[in-house]
Amino acid sequence: MRHLALLVLGLVGLPAMALTNVDLYRTEVVLDQAADNADAKARVEGMKEVIVRASGDRSAASNQVVQKALKQSGQYLTQISYGQLDGAQSLKMGFSAPHIRSLLSQAQLPVWPSARANLLVWLVEESQADRNIVWEHSDSAVLEQMKQEAQKRGLPVTVPVGDFDDITGVSVSDLWGGFATPVGQASQRYPVDAVLVIKAQGNSLRWTLYDQKPATVGVTRQAPLSGSNNGSDAASKMVNQISDYYAKKSAVVVASESSETIKVRFTELNDAVGFFTLENKLKKLSSVASLDIVKIQGSQVTFNIHLLSSQAEFEQEVRRVAPVSQLESVVDQPAIVVPTQPVTAEGTVQEPAILIDATNPQQTVSEVAPQVLPEVIPAETILVFEWQGKPYVYIAPVEEPEVIEPVLEEVSTEESSETATTQS
Repeated sequence: MRHLALLVLGLVGLPAMALTNVDLYRTEVVLDQAADNADAKARVEGMKEVIVRASGDRSAASNQVVQKALKQSGQYLTQISYGQLDGAQSLKMGFSAPHIRSLLSQAQLPVWPSARANLLVWLVEESQADRNIVWEHSDSAVLEQMKQEAQKRGLPVTVPVGDFDDITGVSVSDLWGGFATPVGQASQRYPVDAVLVIKAQGNSLRWTLYDQKPATVGVTRQAPLSGSNNGSDAASKMVNQISDYYAKKSAVVVASESSETIKVRFTELNDAVGFFTLENKLKKLSSVASLDIVKIQGSQVTFNIHLLSSQAEFEQEVRRVAPVSQLESVVDQPAIVVPTQPVTAEGTVQEPAILIDATNPQQTVSEVAPQVLPEVIPAETILVFEWQGKPYVYIAPVEEPEVIEPVLEEVSTEESSETATTQS
């Protein structure tokens, strides 16, 4: 029981993933009160938004298989209620994740996993008088449009709060001039995966995306991505381009049936917390249909992985999501199995053949066992990964020393009087 309690405490205290988990299957759509069947149209629009968000493909809603499914959108709903959005009545919807994923696989559309990179957004707007950094609660049309589009695409964004540390940590000239080192240093206080710097001039946007941790911005030689957009919807265009980039980078095309089974071995799993963490991460991969534990030996565990996509896509997902390092694959040596007795096709033991000398039928018979060929099990390649997660360290709670208060003996009034009389 003590070990079980320690394991539970360890699982509760596991560190959070660096990526941000996005709720892909909930949405809210404003009802068009002037339209016939407003609820039905809102359900269709909501399902389209969920499919685009889950697939990362802006054109996913025009897929022929999806178009057929949209006519039966009610079958994919799990929750529905009314609400208010921007002062208008809206329809809140929750869709079934397994059903949407199955639909995407049937349509041969990609699945963009819910664990996604969080972007820290430094936005500088230029007016006729000066340039200003836009903070989290600033009144900015560009920021509002960007947030709305990011919500639709499922792209996590974080905007600096604009407190004393932010104001003193970076200047407008650093952001506008594209000085990466101070931007990276000022961004390190936020738990994000990438940094986006935007320069807005009217309806024109120029942006630079550092697809790396803030601590490495301006330190490594990794080249940033950059682009520009114009028009009243420039912010939406920018978010769509960046979302397309991350979707292409992370999305996996899932087959409708498990197309391949592979063996995968993980080493350096030195505690139960690491094992359960790894198992949960593998089960959540878009390329994995299911998995079976084949063997646990020391600090190594071998799985049978049933894939929904190619082996290359599985390897890419594992390296991206789990703290592992891929090692050289190994080949299991073929095993030769020699049966002790010959067995027929029906599963019964075959009796030895009896030979009789035709020239002398009375002569003692001789028995000759049939020749038995050994069965060779073919060799099998095993993918090998080294687990590099931090080992779990249990920190025992500090117990304060018990304070023992002195117990005072109570003396009754009568006893006190008798004692005083005796003394006198």
